[in-house]
Amino acid sequence: MDKPVGLFAYPSNPVTVGQAIQTTLSQTETSISSWEENDIAGRFLLSPILTRIEDGNCLLADITYLNFNVVFEIGYAIGRNKRVILLRNTSLIGNDDLRREVGIFDTLGYQSYANSVELSRIITSIDDLDPLIIDRTTLNRPVPIYLVLPKVKADSEIRVISCLAKARLEKRTYDPQEHGRLGAADAIDEVAQSLGVVTLLLPSSRVDAEVHNIRAAFIAGLSMGLDKPLLLIQLGNEPVPLDCRDLVYSVSFPNQIDEHIAEFSPKVMALYQLIAPPLPIQPKTFVAKLNLGSSSAENEVPDLAGYYLETDEFRRTSRGEVRIVSGRKGTGKTALFFQLRNRLRDFGKLVVLDLRPEGFQLLKFKERVLDYLEEGSRNHTITILWEYLLLLETCHKILKTDEAAHMRDQRLYLPYRELVDAYGKDQYVSEGDFAERMLMLTQRMGDAFEAHNHAHTPNKQLTSGEISEIIYSHDVTALRNRLVTYLKHKEGLWILFDNLDKGWPPFGVTAHDVITLRCLIEALTKIEQQLGKRHILCHGVVFIRNDVYEMLIDSSPDRGKAAQITLDWTDQDLLRELLRRRFTYNLQDDTLKFEDLWLQACVSHIKGSETSQYIIDRSLMRPRSLIDLLRLCRSHAVNLGHDKIQVADIEAGETTFSNVLLNEMSLEIRDVFPGAQNILYEFLECENELTETQVLLFLRRKIEESNLQKVFDLLIWYGFLGLIRGTGEVTFIYHVLYDFKKLKGLIENKRAAGGAKFLINSAFWKALETKRLS
Repeated sequence: MDKPVGLFAYPSNPVTVGQAIQTTLSQTETSISSWEENDIAGRFLLSPILTRIEDGNCLLADITYLNFNVVFEIGYAIGRNKRVILLRNTSLIGNDDLRREVGIFDTLGYQSYANSVELSRIITSIDDLDPLIIDRTTLNRPVPIYLVLPKVKADSEIRVISCLAKARLEKRTYDPQEHGRLGAADAIDEVAQSLGVVTLLLPSSRVDAEVHNIRAAFIAGLSMGLDKPLLLIQLGNEPVPLDCRDLVYSVSFPNQIDEHIAEFSPKVMALYQLIAPPLPIQPKTFVAKLNLGSSSAENEVPDLAGYYLETDEFRRTSRGEVRIVSGRKGTGKTALFFQLRNRLRDFGKLVVLDLRPEGFQLLKFKERVLDYLEEGSRNHTITILWEYLLLLETCHKILKTDEAAHMRDQRLYLPYRELVDAYGKDQYVSEGDFAERMLMLTQRMGDAFEAHNHAHTPNKQLTSGEISEIIYSHDVTALRNRLVTYLKHKEGLWILFDNLDKGWPPFGVTAHDVITLRCLIEALTKIEQQLGKRHILCHGVVFIRNDVYEMLIDSSPDRGKAAQITLDWTDQDLLRELLRRRFTYNLQDDTLKFEDLWLQACVSHIKGSETSQYIIDRSLMRPRSLIDLLRLCRSHAVNLGHDKIQVADIEAGETTFSNVLLNEMSLEIRDVFPGAQNILYEFLECENELTETQVLLFLRRKIEESNLQKVFDLLIWYGFLGLIRGTGEVTFIYHVLYDFKKLKGLIENKRAAGGAKFLINSAFWKALETKRLS
């Protein structure tokens, strides 16, 4: 766990505050330093303080007496993504009334101390260094300015408003007369989405000057921390806070405000143009107009519906006929996941549970729990874990989605409240994403299993009842009954589970991983059956890689029980239709034919091959690879100002793509068989046509004899090698509809007829620098 490193901010007056803090820091072993320890000679006073905040991971701040400099530093630390810990000395009177009127600090919260012992205990017990979560991506371009006003507006404030209007800078305002107290969350959100922030510092003669100036200090620090253009204007001749003298523009007369707004406006517009999409410049060539979209479904969700190609596999899945959707990397599993999810969401009364545990690993669960269990107990344990987890996630989804709706719909109100009561009795339900909640659950289980093991005979096998008692912290029967009652007001439940294989260790899929997948499928089946008996529609779909599915089938006694479809592509014309839809979506004309579009975008032939065929042949029949390759070719053409993709553009794109694909394919093979990592690089500078003997010779450089056939089969399975069946006829795995047994049979026939010869897939020729036989 990281140790707290940072700065302790506090006011210089009264001196009793600083004395207590200095005493504590000198007697406590800590990496927290006071602001007075910074060397400030000859430098802008604020500079070393902000540097210390920047270099640390937290800021401690005493807010017993609110001070402009300290509040500024609090805002700055929050903006710089640092953990802020606020403290109040209860032995001093303080200015609690001011703090309450300002309104920021009651929502941020603070800890209390009365002496150095208590303060030292707080410092040494800091274990939460997570900063506030700030949305830094949502920017309000239509209304870019955030203006913080005092309660009573004088000529200076009116002047600011007028100048912003003249500069045509639309503004959002905080006005105490309209909004009352300023909440920290609101202030952070408003500054974060702004392209510029304006506020004023009032002289002490003004009404509510102290309250407004403290708010202004927080807003100014936050703006600087978030790198927002800031205009901080000091009214009158009173000295500005020493720390911030170089950040403040002093004015004596309202008309002096004009020049400061004039200097401020271009800074805002510069940021506006930096983050704004470029002005629509009409492309000069047809190929420049084309936008292929993203090859990764996660990055094109908003546009995906506009050009998604609905295959029979999609329609079968949407009808609830499928339990498993499998496919190789880049074949469109995640695209189907998102399209199906969005389509189902259009039916307002369907509950759609979409789970994508990005980066989540069950490693701790396997290490801490499964070692205690025999194989039968493992299956039982993981199945009830998945069932329990899916039950909790369904409740979580409903309670979050219908939080407002149940208040408007009398039919939902009572069952919703009953579900809240049944669900909210576990720390598992705390906020966070699915991976965090699942981690919390497995951590709790691990602790419980270890405690049970220590309390009983070591390595004693647990009964099914003991396992269930450890896992469940809810009354599962009551929770399920409340859920069923609520779902009767819905049209059904869909559970979509993607990315399960991404959560597994990257160095090989293990037997435990396959058990985990099989138990998830069993849990989905049980939930469907349980809800089906209550006349509630329920479908569950799991999206996994093809190789993982094959391992599942090989290890399952009841193989074929779960309905499955494969997304691996075999029809080249479907890939052309996929491209056509992307072309026409951008051109907003769905009547255009592929052939006509292609000839406008690309030369017709390369090396004697039709160009679309040439590119498809090098895509391994994967949509992602096809889009990536074509994008690289197009990019080269556009950069050189070509009116269409030329032969040289295809060759340049192919070289880049081939090298990327070689690396990615090596990683895919490693995931299944770690010992074969980088085995493809053994084929560098070889001939592209190889006998089986030659292939095995290359493999023997790194692979033990006992594993040669397994790795050889992987090269066939992944489409790296294809069987040469005759002159000009090569069969890769996708030519036999991914029927590996059929391709193996064809290879055996060639062996029996005198020997099999293989062709390295042309997608790898450029990267491996293969030599073509004459």
